[in-house]
Amino acid sequence: MKGIMEFFYYNSYKSGTYVDFHQHSCFELVYYVSGKGAMNLDGRELRYSPGSMTLTRPNFMHDERHTEATDVMFFGFQYDDEPVHLGNGLLEDTENREVHTLIELMKHELLDRKAHYDIRVNLLLNEVILLLGRLTGNEKTAAPPPEKLFYARRYLDENFAQPINLRTLAELSGYSEDHFRSLFKLKTGLSPYQYVISKRLDAARQLLLHSASTVSTIGMECGFSTSSQFIEMFRRHYGQTPLQFRKAKQAEN
Repeated sequence: MKGIMEFFYYNSYKSGTYVDFHQHSCFELVYYVSGKGAMNLDGRELRYSPGSMTLTRPNFMHDERHTEATDVMFFGFQYDDEPVHLGNGLLEDTENREVHTLIELMKHELLDRKAHYDIRVNLLLNEVILLLGRLTGNEKTAAPPPEKLFYARRYLDENFAQPINLRTLAELSGYSEDHFRSLFKLKTGLSPYQYVISKRLDAARQLLLHSASTVSTIGMECGFSTSSQFIEMFRRHYGQTPLQFRKAKQAEN
């Protein structure tokens, strides 16, 4: 578990003010100390009141409308999404305002800047993350929104022959690379790498059956970096080299 503070602010908004749509490259937690209003996030309207919090994952567009004068504390942070999976949404603090207490401690550490204040801020941040997990009943890794992995899988289906940057794909899906890998395998039964190789081999098999292209050409067209890599992967998967496979199928016909 590794939460690292990126920024921390507090502000007071007048009634009727509006913060236009924007996004962050990190997680953001907004704690509403007072006031009422709403945030549009991930296609939902989240209506806040004192003691509410909105949690936004990286790269999600969101706005904020204040129907009453509102005091907020908000901060952005990097986080590896383990062991608590943090999802977009509205949360309510505990009856004793435990999250608010921790955020106030962060604020004072950042203002006072005593020795090792930055280390303590990150310790407090990780304690907040654990509390958020308890508030959502999400101490363990939660299943991802199905549409996130659907888009990632569709992207791999359409671009398997191209170089794949899994870190970028994971970030676009809103997950750390390790978390994305484990969730993808949970959903498909294969790691992203195994899934891409499977798609490449299946496409190569079809070309071996229905085209006159050479083995090396087919390997390159399907995304393998070298002929030897293609031949070894194909043999390992199908028990034959590409040329043996082609000749065997031609003999059957």
